[in-house]
Amino acid sequence: MKLLKYIAATAACTTIYLVNTPVGATEADRQALLKRLHNLTTLSADFSQQVTDINGELVQQLHGNMALSRPNLLHWQTDAPDETVMIADGQNLWYYNPFVEQVTVYDQTNAVSQSPLLLLLDGESGAWHHYDVKAEGNSFALQPKPNADSSQSLQLVFAEDGADAAITRIILDDGQGQISTINLENVVLNQALSESLFQFELPDGVDVDDQR
Repeated sequence: MKLLKYIAATAACTTIYLVNTPVGATEADRQALLKRLHNLTTLSADFSQQVTDINGELVQQLHGNMALSRPNLLHWQTDAPDETVMIADGQNLWYYNPFVEQVTVYDQTNAVSQSPLLLLLDGESGAWHHYDVKAEGNSFALQPKPNADSSQSLQLVFAEDGADAAITRIILDDGQGQISTINLENVVLNQALSESLFQFELPDGVDVDDQR
């Protein structure tokens, strides 16, 4: 699925590789993470990203910016020369690649079940029950349960203790050996964001691949 490949390539100071169910995962750890996310209404940040393969070799470096407005809105953009745009508008998830002049659109609810990264948007999503959560200091590891639709694992690293601490690093394992480490910079929390960030306008002359 193109969406999963993109998120895996878009979603280390820390180098905790996520394999198998995290030892000691508890419901209390899940609730601790949900409490931190509950106090998050909006987040905007610049990011740098490194993607490594199963052998630990660097295969891609990216820079860009992101914004999210909970519960359901996301804007994720990587800069040229690898420019892409992903927007979740609450109903649809749009992925635009200007280089190939194609837009792919997915049902957002289905997309959440396919990637733990999108769980950041909605603490009430039933997809949370498909993951085990293990806390270690300011780091939270999410591992898919055997019945999960996705094989991807996620790690969220927070800057400091406290329910409203900022996320500083996202590590995504696609389940096939590819690791994306995303470091967030210039993080701004809980400030008003323009609605236009979360509205996708279809460019003229592009192909549309509708996967809904």
